[in-house]
Amino acid sequence: MRYRARWVLVTTALLSAPLSAQVVRGRVTELNSTAPVPGALVSLLGAGDSTAVSVLTNREGDYALRALVPGRYRLAVKRIGVRRFVSEPFELAAGETRALDVPIDAVALSLPEVMVSGLCVTRQGELRRIAALWDEARTALQATEISLRDRLTEAQISRYAGELDPATLRVLFDWRSDEELLVAEPFTSVSGDSLSKAGYWRQLPGDSVEYLAPDASALASNAFILDHCFGIAGAPRGRPDLVGLTFVPARDRRLPDIAGTIWLDAKRFELRFIEFRYTRLPTIPNADRVGGEVHFARLASGAWTVDRWFIRMPQVVVRPDEPPRRQLREEGGAVIATGVASPEQPATLTGVYRDSAGLPVAGAVVRAIGTHRQTLTSADGSFRLDSLPPGGLSVAAHTDSYDSFAMLAATRRVDLQPGRVQRVELRAPNTAALRREACPVVPMIFTTQPVATRGVVRGVLRVLMVDSATAVPMTGVRFVASWPEVSELPPAVRHAVTDLRGAATFCDLPTGVAVEISLASAGGRTHVMMIELPRNSFVGRVVSGRVNR
Repeated sequence: MRYRARWVLVTTALLSAPLSAQVVRGRVTELNSTAPVPGALVSLLGAGDSTAVSVLTNREGDYALRALVPGRYRLAVKRIGVRRFVSEPFELAAGETRALDVPIDAVALSLPEVMVSGLCVTRQGELRRIAALWDEARTALQATEISLRDRLTEAQISRYAGELDPATLRVLFDWRSDEELLVAEPFTSVSGDSLSKAGYWRQLPGDSVEYLAPDASALASNAFILDHCFGIAGAPRGRPDLVGLTFVPARDRRLPDIAGTIWLDAKRFELRFIEFRYTRLPTIPNADRVGGEVHFARLASGAWTVDRWFIRMPQVVVRPDEPPRRQLREEGGAVIATGVASPEQPATLTGVYRDSAGLPVAGAVVRAIGTHRQTLTSADGSFRLDSLPPGGLSVAAHTDSYDSFAMLAATRRVDLQPGRVQRVELRAPNTAALRREACPVVPMIFTTQPVATRGVVRGVLRVLMVDSATAVPMTGVRFVASWPEVSELPPAVRHAVTDLRGAATFCDLPTGVAVEISLASAGGRTHVMMIELPRNSFVGRVVSGRVNR
């Protein structure tokens, strides 16, 4: 079965406001101070306190709101962690420009109380706190949406994908795009209304499932509020700096949906990240692992952006002569933005990478999966990764030799604590472990010896196919292994197709025999190489080219 995630790169165009629009402008400062407040959410409220338009204050605390029509309005100003300011009603005449400066409190030490109408809660006694936390989270989500709309952020992103063990989340293999794209915002999703009507995952024509992930706009939408009930979550283990707001589908919700937790800073009440899992999934092992996370960051300018994100989907790996193998596929991206003002204390990871014999290895690439942090091991195999996000994280090592197998040189799952330095040792798998991973089912037995003395004589060959122009692994490419009759070994042909890693695996090749590897296409076979495998070996070869299918 094929699976795909729905993440869409965004390009936006600003629409110029009518020249004759009515304008409210001013400056937001801290109460009893002239210090400007950047990034405050300023809204013009119309009839029934509906939001007509919203903006964020700039570095100087200035704002300008354009109303499409004259009328009676109120001004609302919200700073995260501080009680919302709402002005008295005022009339805005045609073509009028009204000046309105707003002093607001500095960062509060307690959660401001608010009331949110129509909010479904899991425990009625927690309504006030739930409403207050949701108001803080929604403010950050709306600020992220406005930052995108008004092009207040500019960032580079690098995308990645990986295969994970569904039980342990250990990374089996990963890819990272070396291309960094300059975008206003990493991704967007379909609207909250569309997700409400169609669901968050859906079966597509053919043997395929599409998983949809909500962006800031969808999460802040009225549709999301109406579709979910909210509750209070305790701080996760080792993270007393967080406070959580859970959400689950409402009882009358029948479509595939998401459930999860919105995590905020326990002191400042700033949005940190949202984790979610998909509901109403078919009965599959580790279904609770199918979901994703979206992490947010505030810039010094007051703008908000997505810092990193991922989505995990079930994946079934099918190879010839092997039972289907279930695993998870993770896709996501890491954002490099200047001026990120994160109050979180970053973590540091140090360690050493050794080969299968225990000797330190220099020049290996050690990567923190899901971030843009990576480094090379030094002469003694040591490495250090700074400025890592706290929480669960996988670290992986790459070397040229293991990359030729489309396998990791080492991998480890760690739980990083804020402000702490943690140490790990990465150890490369030996040949036997590589063979077991590549060919979990015992391959066929070949022999070129007399029956009385024959033993197991087999070899494993892994061919990695990459695009000659981009070096991107190519899937669905068919290779053929063939050999002539030798002694008691009859002539034979074996087929293998490249998987999502771009690797075609032959688990049952004879050793001590010249084997021809060819590329199969609609036009026939193209010779690639001749290879003679040593006894009980595991050999990797990289092939680059362009394939016409």
